Amino acid sequence: MPLKSKPVQMLEITASRNIHFMGTIKGLHLGWVSRRYRHMNKNLKLPNLEHLRSFHHVCTSGSIGAAVKNTGVPRATLSRHIASIEADLSSILFTRGSEGFILTELGETVFEYANDILKTAENLSEAVISKNSKLTGPVKIVASSGIATIILPSILANINFEIKGLQLELVSADSVSMDSKQEADIAIQTYRPLRKDLIASKLGEINCGVYASAKYLEKNGMPQSIQDLENHCLIGTIPENLKQKVKGFGGQGILNHSNVIQCENYPLSWQLVMAGCGIGMTHRLEGDAEPSVKLILEEMGTLNLPVWLVAQPDLKKRARIHMVYKALAKQMRRKLKYYQK
Repeated sequence: MPLKSKPVQMLEITASRNIHFMGTIKGLHLGWVSRRYRHMNKNLKLPNLEHLRSFHHVCTSGSIGAAVKNTGVPRATLSRHIASIEADLSSILFTRGSEGFILTELGETVFEYANDILKTAENLSEAVISKNSKLTGPVKIVASSGIATIILPSILANINFEIKGLQLELVSADSVSMDSKQEADIAIQTYRPLRKDLIASKLGEINCGVYASAKYLEKNGMPQSIQDLENHCLIGTIPENLKQKVKGFGGQGILNHSNVIQCENYPLSWQLVMAGCGIGMTHRLEGDAEPSVKLILEEMGTLNLPVWLVAQPDLKKRARIHMVYKALAKQMRRKLKYYQK
């Protein structure tokens, strides 16, 4: 019996040794794979938050060109940020085709995480600011009369309800520029500020058109070209950033036109147009909804006015100003999408 049991015991010992040996081999193999994986991951870096924001802008805009237009960030900067993320992750996030940039499968995953990370970072920033600072006190906002009249009232009502204790002051100005020493906390203007130290975000664009009342057209005729406007009374002023487009349509003559009613106050200018005093410009949604006026010179296409939100360099140190800035940016982007329809 012992003779018979010995081989069994030896078999068990051998098997045990073999199992232990194989386990050791597997352990060594898994350890080598793990070490190799860790070595590969040493080359991976966490992407910079600002680079993720640029990546997110390109994804949501559909192309680098559109992202440049929507954000005001230079093309070279966006391209550099995307290249940096791809280097950090050792991965290709976009394929470059004839139709522009297309997200790879991994790129789609990174986009989903970037979306969550940016939202979390924004929420964290707002939470820290609100916990560490008082949100009560005055906030002075200056905006062009058109934006102040059409876009801001409902937005400011929402902000005043959401953030208790604010003392909002809205100044409707004929000319808005934070580049000059304007005593305002936040400005809403129609061009990118020249000063590099200012905090600025492009929120979108307002589509504008040229209108005249039916009464005016009946008396003075319908202008068939932009050059014909030289024979008509013009109301208001042409924004600086639209003058180049007017020149492109051959409208150089109307820039120094003498038959005008000078009025930089938007609500008053629009009242003069509706009263039949002359031809003027307004936002498409408002103009198209007014039955007493008619859109003219449609061949010029839509005249797009960019909208920029601008604040002083110390924005993030001033809690209530920062909170209002963020709320304005969020709500105005949403509303401007509607105004671009």
